[in-house]
Amino acid sequence: MNNLKNALYAGSFNPIHEGHISILKKACEIFNTVYVLVSQNPDKEKNDIIKNINDVIKKTANLKNIKVLTGFQGQLTALVAKQLNIKYLIRSARNNFDYQFEIDLASGNKILNPELETILIIPDNEYLKCSSSLTKSMKGK
Repeated sequence: MNNLKNALYAGSFNPIHEGHISILKKACEIFNTVYVLVSQNPDKEKNDIIKNINDVIKKTANLKNIKVLTGFQGQLTALVAKQLNIKYLIRSARNNFDYQFEIDLASGNKILNPELETILIIPDNEYLKCSSSLTKSMKGK
């Protein structure tokens, strides 16, 4: 059994795709419980957050140690983790641009919550090009 208890995986999941699911499956192998926080990304197009939460619940129903959080919308991820006493934040980087973004985000999160450690999980090769923006544009065609 692993020693890492809980982790938080936050994202807009607009929409949730196989790349997200792959990261969640990997996180479930490392942590006892992975909490999923569906958030609003201010840099992305506004979305129906309730629909996104429901989609995440449906697509993760077969993963036994996933808990989808509700009631934290509009709160900063680092502060939600602090409130729930979660010490690990799951993130993913597909390329150098993502990696640099994640370094900057982890630094900001450390200011808000010094105990929060960011764990980067690298996607499998088949998901390196997966993105919610690409998934949405393909659905529109």
